[in-house]
Amino acid sequence: MLSVGQKYTLSCDEMNNLGNAVCRIDGVVAFVSGAIIGDIVEAKIDKVTSAYALASVTKIIEKSPYRTDAECPLFGECGGCAFGTLDIEKENEIKQNYVRGTLGKFGIDAEVAPTVCCAEGRYRNKVVLFYNGEGFGYMKRSSKTVLPHKDCILNEKILDEIASFVLESVDKTHLLALFMRKSSAIDGDIMVCPIFKRKTSIKSFAVALQARFPRVKSVLSGTFSGREFVLDKCKFENVIGNGYIEDTLCGLKFEVSPRSFYQVNHDLAELLYEKAISYLEGDEIKTLADLFCGTGTIGLIASKRTGAKVYGVEIEHDAVLDARRNASLNGVKDIEFFEGDAKDFDKEVDACIIDPPRKGCSDFAIETLLRLSPKKIVYISCNPDTLARDLKSLGEKYEISSPITPFNMFPRTSHVESVVCLSRK
Repeated sequence: MLSVGQKYTLSCDEMNNLGNAVCRIDGVVAFVSGAIIGDIVEAKIDKVTSAYALASVTKIIEKSPYRTDAECPLFGECGGCAFGTLDIEKENEIKQNYVRGTLGKFGIDAEVAPTVCCAEGRYRNKVVLFYNGEGFGYMKRSSKTVLPHKDCILNEKILDEIASFVLESVDKTHLLALFMRKSSAIDGDIMVCPIFKRKTSIKSFAVALQARFPRVKSVLSGTFSGREFVLDKCKFENVIGNGYIEDTLCGLKFEVSPRSFYQVNHDLAELLYEKAISYLEGDEIKTLADLFCGTGTIGLIASKRTGAKVYGVEIEHDAVLDARRNASLNGVKDIEFFEGDAKDFDKEVDACIIDPPRKGCSDFAIETLLRLSPKKIVYISCNPDTLARDLKSLGEKYEISSPITPFNMFPRTSHVESVVCLSRK
């Protein structure tokens, strides 16, 4: 029987999406932190439950051929990266297997294509750093403690440089966090937004910041007074600029505000959207509903690319305003945006494209899709578990008509996105 403190020599033949090796000790599944697939390690039992055990590496006896050196000195402490010592190709394979295994748990037998990936570092164009009274950083693994961090290997380097300037120059009396965004161009625009617990004047700081970093085109002051920090619940006030930056995605221009949903990895987002829209190309798709449309990104791209009449459906008022402005910016006229819940949308359409949050589709959203009964549904998912659940719910009326393609949108982290096309039976 396993007990806390015991040590075992383990051969690590599997790995889960959280970056832990999966081993078996006397028939008990053990998740081993610090080990990767292919390692032989000595590990100590840290916790035992009725279903599994948790263990941590005390010594690496034989290194895996897939093991790499951690580029970040805080790997293992910071809660951001799960795969900081694993070869990227093996990470992509593990994420493909994660999607396949999750589908299998729901009884879904579908082809899962190889994981699509591009740059593995410096891809983040959006950063939220937390202030702990001394410096900016990220949450420690399995904790709400802020771990100071000055150079994240996932961030665009200039964003960390700006963070250092903010730390030196801004009024930190009520400072809570720092939010930044950068457009995709090499010399693209940058948005900087310190967030405070109380309203704080930062006009002189904003002028100094822009003088030091001319690419900063928008500076905002944010306020958040709640207990659990949520960026969407912050109040923003423009200090310099119009409150947004402009970026180009799949050939279209988008104005991106602090609350706009916009993919963190620009280059891979283009590949994902291209794949999704490829399922909509063809003479049979004349009308399209973009449910959960946000600021209209993929609906506008689809309208421009396919010539279909597009209906964007979004419940958030500010997102609808952004979507309409982006349509005007790109001269896209054959698109309408409906501010409201998807369950109230009642237009006849040939296809639907959905990109729900991590919790997936609500019962109402599933009912809406079945009621609209389009020829095709293109589903973009950021959570394999809710994707599998929703595919199961749609399975009576729809069949999977394409491979499910994983996209490693956030290399080194535990996350993976997927896209799949469904056709009406």
